[in-house]
Amino acid sequence: MIEKISQLAIESLRQAYFIQRGLFEDGTITEYVSVGRGEDKATRGDWESEEAVINYLTEEKFPGRVNTEEHGQQDIIENPEYLVLDDGIDGSSEMVKNPNTRCGTIFTIANKLAPRYKDFIFAGITEYLTERIVYCVKNKGVFTIEHPGYNEQIIEIQPFAKKDFSEKTKVIVDCYSTDYEKGVTKGMEDFVDFMNEHVVKHLECKVQLLGGISSASMCLDLVFGDVDAVFNMVAKGVFEPPAMYLFTRELGGYVCDLSGNELGNKKWKPHSRLEGALFTCSNEISDELVRLIR
Repeated sequence: MIEKISQLAIESLRQAYFIQRGLFEDGTITEYVSVGRGEDKATRGDWESEEAVINYLTEEKFPGRVNTEEHGQQDIIENPEYLVLDDGIDGSSEMVKNPNTRCGTIFTIANKLAPRYKDFIFAGITEYLTERIVYCVKNKGVFTIEHPGYNEQIIEIQPFAKKDFSEKTKVIVDCYSTDYEKGVTKGMEDFVDFMNEHVVKHLECKVQLLGGISSASMCLDLVFGDVDAVFNMVAKGVFEPPAMYLFTRELGGYVCDLSGNELGNKKWKPHSRLEGALFTCSNEISDELVRLIR
């Protein structure tokens, strides 16, 4: 069953990816639309990416409940078995400011409707600017589809290499030192303040600090070894952390809250108070970062 679900999920990501490439190439991906149901301003990229996924899963009669940022929640069939989380474009506020920024869909599936983090069985990310779809299947590995649709190549990503903690450790922090369009994402200033207070001020001059807005792209930076750790916000619809959890754990990394507690047994909730999560390539780096921020 997991193989069939994975194939449906990968095709869903393809549907979103090709919509995004088309909108990006014709310059309309950042246009605002007035139909979004969330608290954020919806762009055409957000809305049409989610539409593509929902329409495909509906055609396939996927037995799931789909929870999206702009379309809200809907059951594909009566009595669904699986939970689907779909954020059409993660990183819209930065995308509106700079259409050439890295961002894309975050898509995750759990095998129950009220899952813990460790109950998610598939995660995928599109990144239309770099022309790739990256996905992982629980206990099966992580893969990247390079140049979907032409000269396509599927490559398996190797587990994280062992790294020691040092002042050269690269840490990317959500909402830190980045340029974004104000008013697109509700509460963004609160996210910036939270990360500055709980993370940034404790790590300055102790590691190499980087910033980002799109959790999708920050996650891929960790997956491809460009950074060693990601501090991510857990707030709003909480679409990003389950995908980041599965990617990180599938490659042998560690995931915890800001107190160092592993997230696997934590229940996923559709809404959350402001809190943070840490995704790292190793327990050693995680332990040291938690020690420093505490």
